[in-house]
Amino acid sequence: MSRERLVFGVLGAGVLIFGTAAAQQIELPPGPNREVVSHQCQECHDLGMVLAAAGMNREGWNSTIEEMIGNGMHVDAEDRAKILDYLSSALGPKSAPDPVNR
Repeated sequence: MSRERLVFGVLGAGVLIFGTAAAQQIELPPGPNREVVSHQCQECHDLGMVLAAAGMNREGWNSTIEEMIGNGMHVDAEDRAKILDYLSSALGPKSAPDPVNR
């Protein structure tokens, strides 16, 4: 096997592995109204941004929702309440990673 074929084979395998990993979908933790949150948040960005903010208290999530509305998110009052309930319970302070075990 020529060196060029070997290099292209290794690069091709790397691209295939990276593409498969990138295609894996990020999921929110289970909980009531997860689908509402997933749908609304993915209108503008991926769920990685939501998960990165895990650990905020209810007031923090409320401020974030207000910021998203200011950025153009369209949500009625009922869904807004569902989003806030889900985020503050499923991704609230108790869900933040333990800094000691990082």
